Amino acid sequence: MQQVEDLTIRAQLRQRQSKPKEAIALFEKALELRIGLHGPDSNSVRRACDELCDVLNGEALKHLQREEHDQALELLRKAEILSGPNDLVTAVTYNNLACYYRRKGRLRTALSFLERALRIEKKAERVVNPAGTRLNLCAVMSQLERHEEALEHARAAVVLLQEELVQHQVALTEKDGEDE
Repeated sequence: MQQVEDLTIRAQLRQRQSKPKEAIALFEKALELRIGLHGPDSNSVRRACDELCDVLNGEALKHLQREEHDQALELLRKAEILSGPNDLVTAVTYNNLACYYRRKGRLRTALSFLERALRIEKKAERVVNPAGTRLNLCAVMSQLERHEEALEHARAAVVLLQEELVQHQVALTEKDGEDE
């Protein structure tokens, strides 16, 4: 168990040092050992998969920004394999895969991934970027010349952003009340 923890700490350090390839390799090694210790269905393995998926998704987006599509797809495919069928990490991965396919001009494939991401997000209690999927759906629908549907997603994104803003303002007001 100590070896797993050591590998994880080293991976996190490499990540902070902007050494993603080394970080991913260490996270993968730690995950492999964790599976051997706890079994593939344990909470410990699930958390490790989620952490690795976050790293893979982040690095994939960096590759997409640099137009390094093959590297991005490789990382996103790994994340897709490691993520659970209906968890939020999967929704993030689907969203990122949609971005990849949109850049490659494969709009129907992008739409399919976005619809899958939205289904997951609708079931979740809390989503990190609730408007993101809707805005991506808006963009893809518009490119597919399905403008009415694009507009519906844009409106839904605005509502979600307004709700998020209100929640943020309430939290700030509560915090200010505690500070007095």
